[in-house]
Amino acid sequence: MEVLQNKTTDYLSEDFLGLGNTKSILQSIKFSLKNPDHESFGFFCFSKNFDNYTFVEGNNCDLINKHHFINHNNDFYKYFLDQRIICLFHSHLLDSPEPSDLDKEISNSLAIPSFIFSVKSKESYLYYPDSYVPRQLSERIFIPIFQDCITFVKDYYYIKYNINFNDKIKNWSRDRKSSNQKLENLLKKYFLESSVSSIKEGDLIVFNPNHTSLFHVGIYLKDQYYIHHPISCLPTKELFTAESINRVYKVYRYKDL
Repeated sequence: MEVLQNKTTDYLSEDFLGLGNTKSILQSIKFSLKNPDHESFGFFCFSKNFDNYTFVEGNNCDLINKHHFINHNNDFYKYFLDQRIICLFHSHLLDSPEPSDLDKEISNSLAIPSFIFSVKSKESYLYYPDSYVPRQLSERIFIPIFQDCITFVKDYYYIKYNINFNDKIKNWSRDRKSSNQKLENLLKKYFLESSVSSIKEGDLIVFNPNHTSLFHVGIYLKDQYYIHHPISCLPTKELFTAESINRVYKVYRYKDL
C-alpha cells in the first residue's frame, strides 16, 4: 500500500493537489495501479443532487485481452439515463495514454468524454468527442480537470460563439509538470495577445497564480464584468475592479473574434 501511495503521489504535482476536491481522481488512479497488468475501467458521476461527484469502479469482464475492457456495471446504464455520468475512465498499459480509435468510437457514441491514465508513464489524456455537448454553465459545480476554469472557458466559447476548441486541442488533461507553459503555448497558437486597456467582450483573461501556482482564466463580458469558475465554487460573474486588473497576467483575443 505504501508503494502504491508513492506512485500516486509521484503522478500528482503539488499544483494538482491544490485544484480542489481530487479525492475521486486519486481513487481512479489508485484503482488502475492495483491492476497494472490489465486495463481497468470505471467512470466519474454526479451525486444524486448534482452537488458532488464520485468515481465508480467497473468490473472488466475481458479476461483474454489485457489491452481491452468490457464494461460490466449495471449502475452505468442507470447513471447514463439519469445524465449523471461526467466522464469515462480507463487505464492503458502502454506509455501513451492517447485514446485508440475504439476508445474514441465509444466516447463519441455515448457523447461522453474519456479520461485515460497510463500505468506505465503516469501520464493522462482527457478526450472530448465531437458529439459532446457542454452542460449548462451557470449551475455546474467545480470538478478538477473536468469542470474547472479552463474547461469553463472552452465550453463558454462553444455555447456563446460556436467555437469548438475540441477540434483544435485533443488532450485536455492537466500537464503535471508545466501546466502554465502548456496553456500559454496553446493560447499563442489560437489567440492574439491584447491588453487590459483595449479589452472587449469575449477576450480571455489570464490571471497570475493566487492560491496555487497555476494560472486562472476567465472571460471578459462587458460593462466592466467578467465571468470565471473559481475553485470549489459555481461559475461567478464579477466586476473587473482595480484589484482584479492588478492580478492580470495577460489578455488574449481569439483570432476570429
